[in-house]
Amino acid sequence: MALTDEKLLEAALYYGLIEASVIDNLRTTARRQRSSVIELVLAHYRLSITIFYRAVAEKNNLPYLEADSFTIEQDLVKQLPVSLLKRKSIVPVTHNSNTMLVVSDPYERVSIDSIQRLIGQPLPLAMTDIKHLNLLIKRQLNRHGALEDTSTKAIDVDLVALLDEIIKEAFLNKASDIHFSTEEHGLRVRLRIDGKLRDYPVDADETVAAGLISRIKVLANLDIAEQRQPQDGGYSHKLAAPISCEFNVRVATAPTRLGERITLRLLGQQTGGITLADLGMLEDDLKRFQQQINKPYGMVLLTGPTGSGKSTTLCAALQEINQSDINIMTVENPIEYVIPGVSQLQTGLKISFADALRSLLRHDPDVLMVGEIRDHETADVSVKAAMTGHLVFSTLHTNNAVSAVTRLIDIGCEPFLIGSTMAAVIAQRLVRRLCDSCKQPRVATADELSQLDCDDQQLQIFEPVGCASCQGTGFKGRLGLFETLWFDESLARLVSQGCSEEALEQAAGENLKFMWQDGCQKVLLGITTLSEVRSVALVKTHQSIEVC
Repeated sequence: MALTDEKLLEAALYYGLIEASVIDNLRTTARRQRSSVIELVLAHYRLSITIFYRAVAEKNNLPYLEADSFTIEQDLVKQLPVSLLKRKSIVPVTHNSNTMLVVSDPYERVSIDSIQRLIGQPLPLAMTDIKHLNLLIKRQLNRHGALEDTSTKAIDVDLVALLDEIIKEAFLNKASDIHFSTEEHGLRVRLRIDGKLRDYPVDADETVAAGLISRIKVLANLDIAEQRQPQDGGYSHKLAAPISCEFNVRVATAPTRLGERITLRLLGQQTGGITLADLGMLEDDLKRFQQQINKPYGMVLLTGPTGSGKSTTLCAALQEINQSDINIMTVENPIEYVIPGVSQLQTGLKISFADALRSLLRHDPDVLMVGEIRDHETADVSVKAAMTGHLVFSTLHTNNAVSAVTRLIDIGCEPFLIGSTMAAVIAQRLVRRLCDSCKQPRVATADELSQLDCDDQQLQIFEPVGCASCQGTGFKGRLGLFETLWFDESLARLVSQGCSEEALEQAAGENLKFMWQDGCQKVLLGITTLSEVRSVALVKTHQSIEVC
């Protein structure tokens, strides 16, 4: 038996996850609509129910076990009535060589005491993800034939409801991707949350997995009969009330040893506008970036690998300058963010980036955004558009800011055209942001001081701890690390002369700030950790870090 809504809300209020005034309004709405108040709260705050269970565990000083950190204690389970395990969702487990009693409701003292007596020993209580707990108990009982025959289980599964539930949970967890893969035990579902994959418990055998994959392929207008070739597609998904949100889903399939796997990328989930302040740029970089995007012409390039937030940065920049007296037009594939007042064109089989750009140039644009420069034709049209009085934004796949110039030359652009049009190149990566609710300060080690290029032996940096708000990870949300290269006349002249990357880097001076330097500043500000910065940026010591 799961916790009541009131107990969940009480714990969330206790830890400041929700506000009392908002809850009062939502209670009134729930009574009027005859709906669940907890569902309204989850939709309003865009939170997963897991966060509320963690809050209950913390409020009762109980450990919250991660799904892969414990196993069911088989010998003790045999001593307990099946009906009690099933109805109350309580099971003895082994965690780090310790025997514990995992419960779904720590306030259910009668059932807990009954189980303690049957076992013959008092066991410490713990909590875990409620869906994972119920799935574990169901599989345990099925393994011992304690439940009814489930041979017709696949027929009874509502594939439409199952897919909606998974996508809804991904949305509430602010996941960027959903991974469906077929494994020996059946379907495995994982959500990419803040850049890290996390398992989502789902009870689906091979038959259900095949049906769910077929359902997704039908929605994405893919060939359900083709299972040996990769396919790509997409569709628009709408979550029902009370969430009532619609967003695009990009679908990719691939054949594997045990069957097809599918990856969904959820695009444009943000319900509100994205601002430049949300990106994580430090004040100096933010001011210079705002100056560049308000220029009448030139080219601004964002570089980085897939999933590094380039499209989000471009969207924020366009929203910053989006005014009624400016004609902004974009060429994308796919359109990830819908921006009101901006003409957005999606490329396809019949129209390429270069063809779309040529067409848009005849529509009197002031600002052009090209989703990606990937060939000579697109690069040539983009550079010449920037040269003829347009402000052009685009993305490029390079490892750092300086190599963007080399990449454009390799594609086939003339150095003098690049030098005369380039305004800024920004390389970026995403790192996890420390949770403000639980991060703790500590004195930096000698090795960390060396990497931060600081000699303050008492320097304090922050480390993750884990709480209900961040679901035990110690991190909540992500921010960008930026390597910025701002072009002036001298740098433009060097690029026009075909200088090397090393020469451009040495001549840039204060116009170039390395990603490592930006990351160290954010470590010193307590926004992220040094390990997060190390995971995406190359160590560059002896850089001036103003915060230190």
